[in-house]
Amino acid sequence: MIQRIRWLLNRSALGIFPLVIAPLLGTSTLRGAEQSVTKPPITDIAFAPDGKSLVCCSQKGLQVFSWPETKLHKHFEASFANLHSLAFSPDGKRLAVGGGHPSEDGIVEVFSWPACKSQMLLSEHDDSVVSVVWRGNNNLVAASLDRLLTLWDLETKTTVKTYQGHSRGVTSVCILNNGELVTAGHDHSVRVWDGESGALIRSLNQHTKPVNSMAVWPVSAGKPLVATAAGDRTIRFWQPTIGRMMRYVRLESEPLDIAWISESRIVASCVDGQARMVDTENVEVLQTIPVIKGWAYAVATHPNDGTIAIAGSDGQLHRVEPQNP
Repeated sequence: MIQRIRWLLNRSALGIFPLVIAPLLGTSTLRGAEQSVTKPPITDIAFAPDGKSLVCCSQKGLQVFSWPETKLHKHFEASFANLHSLAFSPDGKRLAVGGGHPSEDGIVEVFSWPACKSQMLLSEHDDSVVSVVWRGNNNLVAASLDRLLTLWDLETKTTVKTYQGHSRGVTSVCILNNGELVTAGHDHSVRVWDGESGALIRSLNQHTKPVNSMAVWPVSAGKPLVATAAGDRTIRFWQPTIGRMMRYVRLESEPLDIAWISESRIVASCVDGQARMVDTENVEVLQTIPVIKGWAYAVATHPNDGTIAIAGSDGQLHRVEPQNP
């Protein structure tokens, strides 16, 4: 989900922040979270496609929790210590984990799901991979702090294409329904690419600080819409196929990760440990919810029941359950 990557590995929380039940939301703390031992921050989270499990990654490795019970079900290790991003394949049979060794190499490891057995290692980058996205079930796009993106063919385990144009690290990547790629990074820019040729179509430069996260509008009809969250404390909404920024909202704290809740609402996890619910049409903050003591690095929405998972400093993971207003 910010990143987040360069600085998050050196930060930790000071404890567990007691959750406040907001008028529109109920929250519950993950069982076993209130321990005095400082844990590494959770850097990304992802729901399994069937919604029955949530996977978390950190320097402790990968943990699988049942949902909504939030009980630890399984722990397994990647082949590298610094884990930054998670993505399930569309068919739900594979889990891609991006990371690597800072300033040395970037790696994507692919695991079978739900067996969690390593199937392959893909290594082509000179710095950490911080975002991964599937293009079908046999191709992956990896974004790295070395300023490059690579498209992988998993059947041959080879690089199909390299996308080059960012002047600093690439932090987020997504794929539109028309096959175009949208990326964002530390150079403050949002870029649109031809998915087949690798050619840069356009660069959008309204952000004034590094972009932390990106999320595609969950509606297939009409022109694609992409939201970006950045260090300038804004969430901006774009129509990337025509190069237009539609609107933006400025938050009180820097958003580190974002996820769509519905076609008109988005949730942001922020540096101050709070989650902010945003009306994307009227671009206003509807609710601010204290969740994490420390930084809230990652947020994910359940594919079916509307619940929200938020994770961050000191290994904290919380469940937020939307209620009818």
